[in-house]
Amino acid sequence: MMRSNPPRRPAAPPAPNPGRSAAQRQREIATLLMRLDAMLKQSAELAQTARERVSVGGLARYRRFSRRVRDFFALAALTQERLDAAPEEMEDLIDPMTTALERLHARMVVQFVEGSAGFFASFARVKALPIGTHEMCGVELRGVLEIRKFLDDPLYEGERGKALRAEADRIAALIRRVMDRIPPLPDFGDEPSIGPRGTLNSPLKGPNAHMPPGRAAARPAAARPANMPPPAPPAPNPSTEVRSLSLDQFEDDEEE
Repeated sequence: MMRSNPPRRPAAPPAPNPGRSAAQRQREIATLLMRLDAMLKQSAELAQTARERVSVGGLARYRRFSRRVRDFFALAALTQERLDAAPEEMEDLIDPMTTALERLHARMVVQFVEGSAGFFASFARVKALPIGTHEMCGVELRGVLEIRKFLDDPLYEGERGKALRAEADRIAALIRRVMDRIPPLPDFGDEPSIGPRGTLNSPLKGPNAHMPPGRAAARPAAARPANMPPPAPPAPNPSTEVRSLSLDQFEDDEEE
């Protein structure tokens, strides 16, 4: 059976901060745990919103969900650092708080896998994909692969862990299928760039690509015979001609 706690980090040396008491550190860690719990609930709502209308702006909604998940793991890492640096006076509270953090961490991993699977199972069937889908899905693919690393830990053993690993691999395959359907955006830069899958993209080269920025090669003008008079200036367009008006002109118009 899969254990719900992720691997512990090596204990970091306590940061010297004589101005903070053990009670203040306890309140700080408790506040961080409450924020993590709130973020867990918010991410569940964002995942549900992304699944409601997948074909119309669904990818943008999913990205709000995935950003909330990334923020959660960043805050969880900070909370773990605070626990590792807790003073000896908090020895009785470190283990319960660590267990609470590990449970929140595991719940978010499960929620992310299930939410992503539900979204991309529908998004892969959308016929009309918006411009930029290739690049946006590339970013989300990297996020899925990062979460997939948690599931490779021995703590995620058993049938539940095996099912989550298979689901994460299926999500990655669905994202790659979507990326294959729409080409990447052209690269207009001066140097090659790396695409979402790690491929090298060559920039598009125009006729002035070899010129320094801000200087374009001037097109040579056609030669004109010496006896030919210079071309006449273009006639003004009556619709855009600007003429001065006076108050007398308006009075004449009214008398007519």
